[in-house]
Amino acid sequence: MRILFFGAHFPRPNNTTIGIWALSQVSALRALGHEIKVVSPVPAVPVLATKILGRGTSALCPPRHAWGDIEALYVPWAVYPVGPLSNVFHRRPGLFVKPAWMLKSREFLSIAADYAPDVIFAHHGQLAGFVAARVARRLEIPFFITEHDFGEIDDCAHNSHRGDFYREVTTGIAAWIAVADRMRASMNRIFPGVPAVTIHNGTDPVPREMAAVPRPAALVGRVVVLCVTFLYKRKNVPLLVEAFDCIADRYPDALLAIGGDGDDMPAVRSALNHARHGSQILVLGALEHREAMQYMAWCDIFALIGADEPFGVVFAEAMSAGKPIVFASDGGITDVAKDGVHGLGVGPGGVQSAVSALDRLLGDTDLRQRLGRNARALAGELTWAQNARNVSTLFQSAL
Repeated sequence: MRILFFGAHFPRPNNTTIGIWALSQVSALRALGHEIKVVSPVPAVPVLATKILGRGTSALCPPRHAWGDIEALYVPWAVYPVGPLSNVFHRRPGLFVKPAWMLKSREFLSIAADYAPDVIFAHHGQLAGFVAARVARRLEIPFFITEHDFGEIDDCAHNSHRGDFYREVTTGIAAWIAVADRMRASMNRIFPGVPAVTIHNGTDPVPREMAAVPRPAALVGRVVVLCVTFLYKRKNVPLLVEAFDCIADRYPDALLAIGGDGDDMPAVRSALNHARHGSQILVLGALEHREAMQYMAWCDIFALIGADEPFGVVFAEAMSAGKPIVFASDGGITDVAKDGVHGLGVGPGGVQSAVSALDRLLGDTDLRQRLGRNARALAGELTWAQNARNVSTLFQSAL
């Protein structure tokens, strides 16, 4: 099968941390024997603007790159949905995406015509999914879109502009893919009649050999609680710092290690400055994917208590390393990970429940090990290879 994939969140040669999961999924589809070409619409931002705004790696992105045997084309288009424009974009994505499509439609359609795919697949309806839908309808072939964010769907219920935009995008779609059952329920409720299905994300397991790599000096002799994420408000990392600080004096050997960077870093720093046990909290900064996986092999507990976490590939990665997870009870991971079996669930936004979960795990080695074993067994079912098989079956049924 020839698959044309559109993804705005896809690794770039000069920014390999963005969209790692997308490359992993595409690679898994390729491993099944499918031919696949990637088209990544990237913001057309002048270099000078990136310096003024302090962001915008797409300005330095080359037009094409080969990720092994997967060719990716990077097409600049006039959509820049970050910074001061992000709220306007969220409310009225059509104001940004439709003019950008008009300026670049010929290039997108030319790429598709030359490749002659059997199906078109995209991530995120409000960006690449819009392009995928327009191209697929022009070529009269099936198209599929996977969504990765609760808010992007839920907000369509009370925002008519956003809702109308998504109705246009999903017109004629072969299947609209949710990464969690809660997301699929929202799709069915807000957009009745649109064929929605749940296919959980997968993971590239943490290599077993990483467990044999000696810990760095800062981690030796410590019970390590690890959090790795992009730091923005929904992730609730300052809340995790506060919860850990509440019980750190009971566990002088415990260490909270935080990996990542993002817009919420000032709030994280503020929480650290107010923490009474700051010497037991380590900020690792931004990590490359392999570095993050190594820390998962080294840690004892993985904790990410952000609210509305759609699925959280990072949970599956940590579980593959045999680590118990601490997760918010409203997240998509609860479709598969069970409280008291694979980790401990906490109330979204609740400090006390996070304190209780950390206290139980830090104080009970046997509990950590039991939940970690269960987590590793579950992670064996949450691979990108299995995800690719599920997606392939969906594609084939449409053909």
